[in-house]
Amino acid sequence: MESRLCGILEMGTTPEYQFYERAKTAVESYFTIQGYTVDFEVTGYPPLKKVPERFLKEQVLLKYRDQLPIPDIMGWVASRWHKKLRNKLVVVEFKKKPKFWDVFQAKGYDELFDADLTLLLSQYPLYESSRKLFDFLSEKPELTRTKDGMSHIVVKFLHITPDGAITLAQLGTDTGKLPDAAWWEI
Repeated sequence: MESRLCGILEMGTTPEYQFYERAKTAVESYFTIQGYTVDFEVTGYPPLKKVPERFLKEQVLLKYRDQLPIPDIMGWVASRWHKKLRNKLVVVEFKKKPKFWDVFQAKGYDELFDADLTLLLSQYPLYESSRKLFDFLSEKPELTRTKDGMSHIVVKFLHITPDGAITLAQLGTDTGKLPDAAWWEI
């Protein structure tokens, strides 16, 4: 199964930041279809951009805002039905072809920003884009765990549906081996 984004943007020649808007659109769509309100922003481009204050949960992060590493996309997701429940912070890192280091980069963002959900997105399913990484994580899925095992990095890929909508997808064989997007109770 090959993502239909391949024909739109060539993986080897297109700079990674050119995928950020498409990734943001897919993530927003993923949550709005489920009935959530969203507030997402591309934070990883242009260079030298700072993390917007509204995404910093802790005061200490505001103090060191100029030194913080910056994920590609950040956003808040809120329930339309349960106004008393707090918003959930989502961190998104996009990699054209994920490598081992990218999992740990996503884990670092998850821990640093105390994200409620962290997504590692790619242009292709993990099985296709990085077979070695897929096999390694299949044997050691605990490496995707964060916050003392209470959370995990969710690996998805961008896909364009036949009607042209950009969506998040997960290859069927990934589902049984890597953690699926176990969404929180809102």
